[in-house]
Amino acid sequence: MSDTAGNTHVATAKFRQEGVHEWQSEQGITDATLIAAALDAQAEATLALAYEQRTSNLIAFYGYGDIVDLETIRERLGL
Repeated sequence: MSDTAGNTHVATAKFRQEGVHEWQSEQGITDATLIAAALDAQAEATLALAYEQRTSNLIAFYGYGDIVDLETIRERLGL
């Protein structure tokens, strides 16, 4: 997974995956550790995609009245 500026879910996913891998190294690769890794990765990936979709919607609506300001977009993009 590549870093996406401003998207905290990417960093959270990496952090949690490291924790699951550490747990796997202690417990071994079991059904429980494999399921935990898969569920955590899927949940964080979904949140990361939702964040990116919201950012693209903000960009699309920029300029239509005062729905969103440029600073909000810059913050979400990590600029």
